[in-house]
Parts: sequence; C-alpha cells; structure tokens
Amino acid sequence: MVRSFKFILSGLLLAGLIWLPRPVPCHAFRLIQDLVVNYSDFSYVRSIAVGFEYAYFGTTEGIVRYNINTKKWDEPMTGIGGLEGTDIYEIQVSTDDEYLWVRTDFGIYEYSHTVDYWVQVDQIPPVNSQSRHLAPDPIFFAPIGYNYMSTGVLVDFDGRRFSLTDIVDDGWGNLWIGIWGLGAARADNSNYRIELLPYGLLQQDISSIHLDSGMLWMSGNLADAYRPGMTVFNWRENQFDYVNVGASEVFITERINDIYANGWDVFVATDHGIMVVDKRTREIGDRLNRRSGLPDDRVLSVAARGDTLFAGTDYGLGLLKRFPDSVEISVQSFLPSLSIFCIEMTTDAVWIGTSRGVFRLHFGSGKLGRLTAPEVSPTGNVHDIELSGQKMWVATEDNLVSIDMETAAIEQYPEVNGYGRINAIAVADTLIAVGTGDGLMLLYTGIKPRHYFYTANDGLISNQINDLVFDGEYLWIATDHGLTRFWYKNPRLPQ
Repeated sequence: MVRSFKFILSGLLLAGLIWLPRPVPCHAFRLIQDLVVNYSDFSYVRSIAVGFEYAYFGTTEGIVRYNINTKKWDEPMTGIGGLEGTDIYEIQVSTDDEYLWVRTDFGIYEYSHTVDYWVQVDQIPPVNSQSRHLAPDPIFFAPIGYNYMSTGVLVDFDGRRFSLTDIVDDGWGNLWIGIWGLGAARADNSNYRIELLPYGLLQQDISSIHLDSGMLWMSGNLADAYRPGMTVFNWRENQFDYVNVGASEVFITERINDIYANGWDVFVATDHGIMVVDKRTREIGDRLNRRSGLPDDRVLSVAARGDTLFAGTDYGLGLLKRFPDSVEISVQSFLPSLSIFCIEMTTDAVWIGTSRGVFRLHFGSGKLGRLTAPEVSPTGNVHDIELSGQKMWVATEDNLVSIDMETAAIEQYPEVNGYGRINAIAVADTLIAVGTGDGLMLLYTGIKPRHYFYTANDGLISNQINDLVFDGEYLWIATDHGLTRFWYKNPRLPQ
C-alpha cells in the first residue's frame, strides 16, 4: 500500500526564492588552456602524419596521437583554441613535432606546440621527412576476427567492411594505418600483420555514463552505430575497451538508457530489457525482460543492491531478487501506472524519480511513501535525484530543488530556468553541475552563492547534455556528440 508522507517537520522553514539575473554564457573562457578535452568516435581516419615522437591521425572528429616510443595513446588534440572544424581532411607535422598543419572545412590551420594554439594560414608547407604514404598492399595479414581483401579492405564476421584510407611508412620499421570505421592501426614493415590500436568511443551519442572503480562505462543510441556497443574508459590510463553488441542483436537493444555496476555485473537498461555484462570478460551474460518478471520491456533506469535488482520501466518499478546458485528469480512490482526515470540508493532506502514526483521505498519495512513537498511537482517528470551529505537534490521538468534531509528545509534554484530541460545533475560538496539541453551550469551553493553557464563556445563538445559524473578534479559530460572532460578546478576559471 502506498502511504503519503511529508518531510515537513516541526519548525520547517521554506527557503525564500532569490531571483538572480540570467547568467551570461562564458564565451571568454573558450580559449582557457586545459579546460576541456573532448572524446568522440575517432574511428574514421582520413589522413596520417608521423613526426619524431608521435603518429598523428586526422579523423572526422579531430586529431588523436599515438606515442611511438611508449606505445601508448596521449590525450587527443581536442579543446585547443583556434581550430575551426573537427573533420580533418589532411594533416602534416614537422620532423620535431613542434608544428602541425591540418585542413578542415574552414581552411588550413597551423599548431605550435610551444604556444599550444591554432592559427589560420594560407598553405600546408612541404616537410622534408623520411616518411612516405603507401598504397594498400595485397599481402597484409588481418587481425583476429577479420579477413583481409587484397583491395585494401578488412571484413569482419558480420560482413561489415572497413577500408584502409591511409598508410604511412615512417622509415623506422612501422607502418601506420588508418581504417575507415575501425580507427588507427599499425604493422611492422617486415611481417605486414595489422594490429588495431583502439581509441575513442564506439558511437557519439552517449545517453548514460556510470563511474565504477575509476572506470567510465557509457553508451546511448545504438541503432545508427556501425559498431554498436558500450565504451569502457579507464581515463587515468587513457585506455579504451568495448562491450560489443553483435549486428544481429541491435534490434533487441537499440538504445541504452541507464548503466549501473554492482559486484562483477554491469546492468544495462535498454528499450528491450536489461543486459547483464560481465566486467571481467566484457561479454553479455544474460538478458532480463518481461518474461523474466520485469513490469515492462522498456527499462529507463536501473540500480542494484546485494542480490536485488531495481528496474525502472515505463510501467512501474520492478524488484528482482537474483540468487547466484539458482535460476530462480523473485519479483515484486510497484507504481505500475508511473514511468520510473531515475533511481538513487541510500543505505536504508531507494529513492524513485517518476512521472509523478518522488517516492521512497524503505528496505527495512518495505513501505512505499511519497514526497509531498509542493516544490517538487506532483505531476511533472523527475529526471534526476542526487544525494550528497544531508541534502537531496531533485531535478524536475522545469525546476531544481534541494531538500535538507534533517530539517526538511527546501530551496529552489530559479537561475536554471530558461536553458531547456534539466537532463542530469551531479554534486560535489557545494558545487552542483546541471546538464541542460542548452549547455552546462555550475552552481556554487557555499558561502558566496554564484553560477556560471558554459556551452560549445567554451569548448564543450555539444550543448545537449545527457548525463554527468564527477571524478576527482574533473566533471565528465555525456552528450549527443561525445564525451567532454571538464576541469572544473582549472585555476583560470572563476571559483
């Protein structure tokens, strides 16, 4: 039975509304050094250049660089001021790596490593380099999982074709290879065996991002992806890994809506149930849907605690108890008339954001209650809930609210209004990150309340922000066009 309850304690003080002027987007910050690094689908390589230290790959989404000596990827050259356009048609580098030249849709640009900035120039100068571009060789040996065609095409076991677009012999025994749809690769000019060098996202659209033990798990719309699946990013090691969804499975996945890791399992909410991914093998081990007891196949949110899985669907919340030594699954359902958009866990309860406000399910008593605070619309969608310290933050269709869990004091933040729908929030002490359809707001709620707004003009990869997560000094921003690492503690930013 659903019981209504109030967090309005004796002596409740409702916070007064402080109407602040709409902040001006911080376009002046778009050239701040190291403010952002953008990650996208770098698998479509057009051109390659090799210097003394790096092999540079010009892709449709910017420049990535591989350190020849350490045999590791460095950070992509994205978010650096001065360059217009991300589609790199041609790339050239000086022999000492000091200068780099590229051609985009907007012209030719020169980069200086010393200045760390791009300027527009008239032409790409000739470079006296020992490297040379080659045509595809008919005797390349394919990596595992592919066949090589003598015409310069790799074919995988699903029949997808990946053409070699550029090959550079660096004069030191390395062949650097660009593959349309697979990204960068290399081979020794002695054995011609292709080694893939994976880097970047499997697809641009990122609907959900989840942090687990320093690893970022992310994905989104799979329907239009040439290589559908999930991206796993160990950002401290700058290494990417993938959970591949076979071409035959895309029609039963389509879109990934939420991700949650628990133990050795990663639960992935999709439009056709839940995928259970093994962290160690990166393989899909199980699928849960209505036949497994879920209230509906379209799962919008997911969380887990012990052996209990919480699945928020279009038609209510499902609680599945999964027993490791048995195939048996025990199922309970709640709120069958509501859509469940987000789930937030605490030690004693689960908080549920729905199409009609916020509910709480207490673990000990099993009782379900409803938050009746008028500031949280009883009829509007709740898109995100975050708990930090003694406060709960709630993002509704058109409002941002904080609730003190001890005093029940409620405060609203009208400064977020007018920037499109609030899609996600993340909390780091007194800093609240708000992701909207128009950009990012950083809301400081400490001794000196203030807020700043950032957009693609400031370096973000997109204004359409779908999800957010803090880790250390960085805010990770998931968008419809890729991932942005935002250094929110950059000393050049207003703090």
